[in-house]
Formats: sequence, C-alpha cells, structure tokens
Amino acid sequence: MTIPFAHLLAAHAPRAHRAALGIMGEEQEAREVAQEALLKAHRAQDRYDHDRPFYPWLYRIVKNTCLDAIARGKHRAKPGLDDQRVPSIQASALDQLDQREAIAHMRRAIQKLSDEHREIISMRHFQDLSYTEIGEILDAPAGTVMSRLYRARRALARVLEDGQ
Repeated sequence: MTIPFAHLLAAHAPRAHRAALGIMGEEQEAREVAQEALLKAHRAQDRYDHDRPFYPWLYRIVKNTCLDAIARGKHRAKPGLDDQRVPSIQASALDQLDQREAIAHMRRAIQKLSDEHREIISMRHFQDLSYTEIGEILDAPAGTVMSRLYRARRALARVLEDGQ
C-alpha cells in the first residue's frame, strides 16, 4: 500500500521548514518559502519516483525555491539558528541571555561560510539528516559527504577561532 501524496507532504512539512530556515535564516521567510515549496511539490507529484526516498526529492524542491526567492531579491539569505528553540524552561534570565548571545555568535560564524559549507552543516546538524540522506540529496557517496562535512566543520571552527 502506498501512502497518499498529501500525507507524505504533511509528514515532511516540518523538515521542509527546517531546511528552508537553514537556508533563509529568518523564521517568517522560511515559513513562506517552505509553503511555496510544498505547493510546488504537490503540483509536481507526477514527477516523483516512488522507488526513491521522498525527502531528498522534496529537499531539492525546497532548496531551489529558497534560491529562487533569494535571486528574486524577495528574501534575505541569513542562514542560522532559530533563537527561540534553544533556551530551556528552567534556565535563568542570565543563562537565557548567554544562550542567545552564543546563538547569535554561531549565526554570524555560519553566515561567513561558503554556500556549500552552510548547506551541508545545516543538513547534518539542523535537519539531522544521515550521511546516506545527504548523499542522496547531493548525489554523492557517503565518504564524500563525510569529507565535505569535515571540511565545513573545519571552516566553521576557523571562523569561530578568529573571533568574528
């Protein structure tokens, strides 16, 4: 039994939003672009190969929709983290301030990376994709994914060491 396409889209909508947020960097813009990408995916459902994993196909649509929005100048590309996700309920006001400053520091560092480095860090660390899933998206073997991720992490570490 195959899952209805609308259910696939609904089940992957949060991942599409996180992917858009990783590229766009701003919550509202990411929400709008993710919705646009889901609509495009729905319209293109006849081109989806059911023998292949669904999310890598959807991710390509999300990424291209983000890049189209950036190219149109409609959105600003500011990859980073969502400030509201990290603070814990039990953290003191001072701890929350420290967390926000750390997130802002990391966001600035991530913005300084190349597009390729930002993308692979976002896929692995913010979207929690496996090496296999990333390889499917990038059309690269797992070993290549690991080496690209290693280089991206090293680049991020250098930016952080330079103190911004």
